[in-house]
Amino acid sequence: MDGTAAAAKPTTDEGPDRDFWISHLGAQLREQRTGRYTVEELAERAGVSAGLISQIERGIGNPSFATLLRLANSLDLPLASMFADPDAGNDHMVVRRADRRRIEFPSQGIIMELIVPDSERKLGVVNMTIPAHFDGASVPHSHEGEECVMVTAGSLVASVAGREVELEAGDSLTYDASLPHWWSNRTDSAAVMLAISTPPSLGRAH
Repeated sequence: MDGTAAAAKPTTDEGPDRDFWISHLGAQLREQRTGRYTVEELAERAGVSAGLISQIERGIGNPSFATLLRLANSLDLPLASMFADPDAGNDHMVVRRADRRRIEFPSQGIIMELIVPDSERKLGVVNMTIPAHFDGASVPHSHEGEECVMVTAGSLVASVAGREVELEAGDSLTYDASLPHWWSNRTDSAAVMLAISTPPSLGRAH
């Protein structure tokens, strides 16, 4: 993402990209669950139906950001562990734009890119595209440490412990990440933000 309007264009629900991401998320979830929990056990931990988990793992479900966050929480994994790795041989210092680990939620148009080489860092940096009219109030989450977010394109409304802050391109917000927080996009255009957290966010849903 370079912060331009073109970069902020959300993913649609149609076409091969949608099929790839649904299949990828299903494979990642199955890999992380196998040997640890049955589908039924994970469903109980996450508060998600076993049928939905089964569908996601078979590549026929279309999980929302909230659902995947709850599943990652229940597996005690950072959401970044489910990012696609286009090149497993990446440099451990340099991340080229084309080589960013990436995850998409086709049903919502949310796109997340890992800016650091991997999730095994002391610092988490994620570039996130938030589609038009997205309401994050249904996905309040919190995690250890401190977080700073900067809007690089469009505008967003951040809510931290019930306080709303409007952010335009170039604005930043720093807060105690243990407080429930979320973002909403109340405009007709997608927005892009850079989120920096230390330690890297697990992101526990409420």
